[in-house]
Amino acid sequence: MPQIETTNTKINKFIGITLAALLILAAFFMKMPYTIKNTSYTLFREGMRQKALWSTKTMTTLNGDYFKVRYTPGNEQDATLVLTAAERFYSPIAEKYGYTGKGRIPIIVYNSRADLNRNFGWEANESAMGVYWAGVIRVLSPQVWIDEADPEMYREEFIQSGPMAHEFTHLVVDYITAGNYTRWFTEGMAQYEEYKLTGFEFDSLQATLDQPLYPLAEMNLHFDDLPNQPLAYRQSYLAVRYIAEVHGEDVLKEVLKNLASGNKMEIALEKSLGVKMKNFEENYQNWAKTIE
Repeated sequence: MPQIETTNTKINKFIGITLAALLILAAFFMKMPYTIKNTSYTLFREGMRQKALWSTKTMTTLNGDYFKVRYTPGNEQDATLVLTAAERFYSPIAEKYGYTGKGRIPIIVYNSRADLNRNFGWEANESAMGVYWAGVIRVLSPQVWIDEADPEMYREEFIQSGPMAHEFTHLVVDYITAGNYTRWFTEGMAQYEEYKLTGFEFDSLQATLDQPLYPLAEMNLHFDDLPNQPLAYRQSYLAVRYIAEVHGEDVLKEVLKNLASGNKMEIALEKSLGVKMKNFEENYQNWAKTIE
């Protein structure tokens, strides 16, 4: 018998063809001037955002002023907490860096690590509590990782230790620069804002600075493949914190502006700080060792 093509099937095919076209365009535009790269990346990101919204259209939606949270029925308490935390961190981060995005930012809440990780092809035991990618913030439901019976303590633990400030900062960096940033810089920015707003600092015995440190040039190219991930994350945070505390937080905004103008990371830092990359690297490492 011939297969009957439903409306949903047709729409899914259309979305798939559209995304494939965007990927081809993105690859083509990589050889074009920055303004065209900027446009192609923005189109790609919007296509992926719309795909995420379409694939979660049957989930329940909770709207705030700046975010909309999608969650499975029966998990309204956690969805409300996620929205509360996101709304709380929006203005301090958006106003500091000049983010003026329009429309509510999608947040998708997952009830298990496996459900969250499946979206990225990760192992089921991957421990991320939140992920930002392509205009969408995805978070693990607090009930999965918070073991606290008291409602107030439960709420406070999520706000202070949860991923909302971190992931929203990733989004702000992405939108302001149109994707023109390195992994170490956006990770450093996200950790820095998390530290400023909640007091949380990622640390690990593996991240001690009393060992050979990764050159920023290596972190630019191979961040996710570096064998000592805790060290790479710690260095990223300390490099950004050095800029903020020694040169001033306004310089972080200046770095974002220079990246938004199409400058590579090295040039953006040199223009913003007024020092060569080699000197910046030596300075931040020496400074970092004094506060450890």
